[in-house]
Amino acid sequence: MGNKHVGFIIAGVAVLIILVVIWNPFSNSSTGGTILEGSTFLDTGDKVIMDSEGKPYVILFSTTWCPHCQWIASTFDSLAEEPFSAQINLQHWELDTGDNTLTPEIETKVPQEMLSIYNKYNPKGSIPTFVFGGKYIRIGTGYERQNDLNAEKEDFKLVISKLLE
Repeated sequence: MGNKHVGFIIAGVAVLIILVVIWNPFSNSSTGGTILEGSTFLDTGDKVIMDSEGKPYVILFSTTWCPHCQWIASTFDSLAEEPFSAQINLQHWELDTGDNTLTPEIETKVPQEMLSIYNKYNPKGSIPTFVFGGKYIRIGTGYERQNDLNAEKEDFKLVISKLLE
């Protein structure tokens, strides 16, 4: 191999290193933080966002047209049936309809407070977005590739238990 080829290889490796340093898949550039041990959620290091009753918000932001959102929706919504549900403020906002699917009413607009939370933790506007107290977040599903909704729910429970500690 000539010196010219070695130079191209070194340059390519240098570019890859720079990309990995700049784009770290295990961090969130808008909030910083690290992956919570045993979870697919990012620990932002932020203080927990609570409602007026002192309950942490546990929110899914989705749309009706997103297949990933539809895959996870009923599993997330089933958290309302868990014993700990009285200790959290569980909300599932469909951004395209403006509805919180966990209320009997049909809302037509996502409240500004919820949109502010969504925009803070997901400035690029991706879906699905999970904001668990603002302390733990995840953009996208964690176990969809394995088609493992049980692992998703266990991950949700783990993160909620951390919020309630």
